[in-house]
Amino acid sequence: MERANKPNFVFFIADQLRADALGHLNPQGAATPNIEKLAGDGVSFRNAYCQNPVCVPSRCSMLTGWYPHTKGHRTMHFLLDEDDPTMLEQLKMNGYEVIWAGGVAKSSK
Repeated sequence: MERANKPNFVFFIADQLRADALGHLNPQGAATPNIEKLAGDGVSFRNAYCQNPVCVPSRCSMLTGWYPHTKGHRTMHFLLDEDDPTMLEQLKMNGYEVIWAGGVAKSSK
C-alpha cells in the first residue's frame, strides 16, 4: 500500500477520563465539543475495557499487545524494555510518521 493511500489516525489516551463524562456518550456529561467533533469524524469506543486499572501497565499492554503480566508490567515502575516490540515501531516500519507525547517511556538498560 502506498503512503498516499494509508489512513491517518491519532490515538488520544487520557488518564482518569470516564466515558460518562463525555457529552457524546452521556447527555448529562461535560460539554466536550472538541472531543465530540473528533468522535463524530472518527471512532469512539463505547465498550472498551482497560487491561489494568493502573495507566502504565495498561499502556504497555496496548502498545505491545501483551497482557500486563506477560513481561511483568504490573505497576507504574516496570516500563517497556528497549527490545519490546510496539505498535508504534510497527507503524514507523510501515511508513508512518509516529509522534509520541507523554505516557510510557522505555527503560534505558
